[in-house]
Amino acid sequence: MPVTPDDATLMDVQQGGRCFFCDGPVGAKATVDHLIPQAYGGIDGPANAVLAHRRCNQRKGDRLPTGEELDRFFALRRSSRLGVWPPLQALREVADWSGDTERWMAVAQAIARER
Repeated sequence: MPVTPDDATLMDVQQGGRCFFCDGPVGAKATVDHLIPQAYGGIDGPANAVLAHRRCNQRKGDRLPTGEELDRFFALRRSSRLGVWPPLQALREVADWSGDTERWMAVAQAIARER
């Protein structure tokens, strides 16, 4: 289910009106960033999304979130109705953050389990 205006409002409140990536005020020009990019199977829903400046969203591109970004995401969603998409949890649990191959494999396997 895509991010609704109500979801975006709740994300804005949870994020304190700040861009998820640079922590600058995001305002009405916020864009939705998919933590696991849609190009790689990420869902278009609030459980895989944060608000960001357009430039920050473009800079992130199609990379996976860092460990620090995942920790912040999980802290924001601790008691939120927006939830956390299970493949993000699988990504967070990958012990070896040194190589993208292992991380992408964990994501791919978790997405396959979801389908």
